[in-house]
Amino acid sequence: MEQVVLSGWQRDVAPNIFGYEACCPGHSFGPAVRPYYLLHYVLEGEGEFLSEGELHRVGRGDIFVIRPGVVTTYRTGAAAPWRYAWLGFHYPGELPFLKTAVIRQPPVRHIFTFIRDHQSEEGLDGKIFSLTHELLWLLDTAHAEGARQYAAYTRKYLDSAYMQNISIDSIAQRLHIDRRYLTRQFKASYGMPPQEYLMRVRLDKAAQFLQQGYCVTDAAQMAGFMDLANFSRYFRRRYGVVPREYRGKQVD
Repeated sequence: MEQVVLSGWQRDVAPNIFGYEACCPGHSFGPAVRPYYLLHYVLEGEGEFLSEGELHRVGRGDIFVIRPGVVTTYRTGAAAPWRYAWLGFHYPGELPFLKTAVIRQPPVRHIFTFIRDHQSEEGLDGKIFSLTHELLWLLDTAHAEGARQYAAYTRKYLDSAYMQNISIDSIAQRLHIDRRYLTRQFKASYGMPPQEYLMRVRLDKAAQFLQQGYCVTDAAQMAGFMDLANFSRYFRRRYGVVPREYRGKQVD
């Protein structure tokens, strides 16, 4: 008989806490530190989650992630207070798909509605164990797919909007993810951070404009550079000559 051995996080996950709460308006908790992972899924309402100095808005269908040893504070609003269910577990390491503070709209609502509807029942140990593994499997799968989609979207956006005043923060906000998370995923997909990729796109576009006969100032501005000195410095790093010399070689 062939033996199958579970790999990765599946071997070492140990659920330890779960529950549900309909929060009172303005309810808050923290600052606090937990020695285990604790995932809150927002069934209804909205509020704020503070983790590692960054404040996140969290609404219906989102999970906010409390990681072991991280100081967090969370509070719900007065107009639409949270109703959330939570699930906590011990794990002796880091889980890459739980590094982001907020997971937006994961396909796991059924797990937390079960906790809401059955949390007062006895004899749920086996069910909670299986739900925890299902939850992490779904989040792991969604993370891998989502990371590829986030990186691909960002690259497409940079390719088309390079001439605009772009910040990686603004792209991350548009995607409702952490900027550092977006940077990591982009680098994993394309071998460089998005800031470096944007610089390369702009420089290559500027080179194309110079080849077409545009003057240095116009080529720089059309490629998204507002500072000619910086443009010249970065251009020389990439092409070995300053823009004027490059243009001269192309039009001669």
